[in-house]
Amino acid sequence: MVPEPGRRRVHRAGDRIAVPADPELRGRALESWYRARARDEARPRLDLAATALGVDVLRLRITDTRSRWGSCSTSGTISLSWRLLLAPPECLDYVVWHEACHLIHAHHGASFWRLLESHRPHWREPAGWLRENGADLHLWLASAG
Repeated sequence: MVPEPGRRRVHRAGDRIAVPADPELRGRALESWYRARARDEARPRLDLAATALGVDVLRLRITDTRSRWGSCSTSGTISLSWRLLLAPPECLDYVVWHEACHLIHAHHGASFWRLLESHRPHWREPAGWLRENGADLHLWLASAG
């Protein structure tokens, strides 16, 4: 990240990410930028999962919750934390599929886990990564600001 005086938004050019030099603006700008990237990254994954499962996702929400990485409503809304972009890509894939499977099984019973396993047999690794390292992802923006 390269702080630039006068900049109000985050801009990426190749490997370079320009951010506001003002620490008060930087945190908000980074969160806004990551929210947009999260939507761009999650939408095709979610569409793929929904098609494979034969379900409809009516809405994708990008959130910043401390207690969960994603959620699924009975109305077909899937919510995902933008902070998943700070984790390995497999973590976003896992949470997308986890929540999409809830559109079929709205519980964590055996049938839910069998369905998830049938589409994502290696789900335990990213789930474990989030369990072990997830709290650190909530510290990141504070240190970047």
